[in-house]
Amino acid sequence: MRYIKFKQEKGLKNMTSININKEKFGQLINKEKLVLVDFWAPWCGYCRRIGAAYEKISEEYSDILIAGKVNIDEEPHIAEAEKIEIIPTLVLYRDGKAIDSIVAPESKKMIENFINEALEK
Repeated sequence: MRYIKFKQEKGLKNMTSININKEKFGQLINKEKLVLVDFWAPWCGYCRRIGAAYEKISEEYSDILIAGKVNIDEEPHIAEAEKIEIIPTLVLYRDGKAIDSIVAPESKKMIENFINEALEK
């Protein structure tokens, strides 16, 4: 797996998205509601930078989707099974299947466009 690596810093605070582990992953992505999963790591500076935008998305879109985060250091088997090679990667799931993904989104607007385009499919 390839990662965009930056120096270690403290993680995000006041997160509204769900931290996903192995047990929760299968249950969560099989929900009727759309599920947006952020694959990230605490040492990834870019992951932390986009984290604030992701948290806002999780609040603003809570009526249409569930937002979750998978720390690939704690859950490497999930990242491997989902073929995550670069972080951050956001994957949108519907009925247990990945329907679209975006790697290293640059802004909140880019994430919103990604969600809206996926909803139109």
